Amino acid sequence: MRQENNMQIYLIGFMGSGKTSTGTELAKLMDRELLDSDELIVQQEGKSIPEIFAESGEEGFRKIETEIFRNLSQNDNDYIISCGGGAPLREENVALMRRNGRIVRLTATAQTVYDRVKGDDNRPLLQSDDPMKRIRTLMSMRERAYSEAADITVSTDGRTPLMVATELARILTK
Repeated sequence: MRQENNMQIYLIGFMGSGKTSTGTELAKLMDRELLDSDELIVQQEGKSIPEIFAESGEEGFRKIETEIFRNLSQNDNDYIISCGGGAPLREENVALMRRNGRIVRLTATAQTVYDRVKGDDNRPLLQSDDPMKRIRTLMSMRERAYSEAADITVSTDGRTPLMVATELARILTK
């Protein structure tokens, strides 16, 4: 593995756990570029995530996502990468992330996630009659994949993105 301060940093966690907002602050603190895997998919496909889900289903979306991680794993730039919430569900994605980076898991309670994402129509997995129940179900289903993938885990509950990023920068540059 490459040295701590010379590698890609992958931020994983459930939707609304603060990956993009924390990643933005971490990128500033560590003088790196932030990439968002979902944004890379939208750029590559020329379609929104809901459109991709509608046309290709979750499995089609996940295949595109793995292609993005394959490309990133071959890149020597030291990015901070905010990963889609389902990225660690595929073992291949985790292996690609480990190839040249560290995996940081951000956690938040179901209530925190709900408060952060309610009203966001760009979350196809939450389009249900009971989004809170759906959040709890998905969090439970994904818990093992997240915990097994993570090199570092940090809670974002009750903390600003800058507070979390400052802690991560300290850990990652030790």
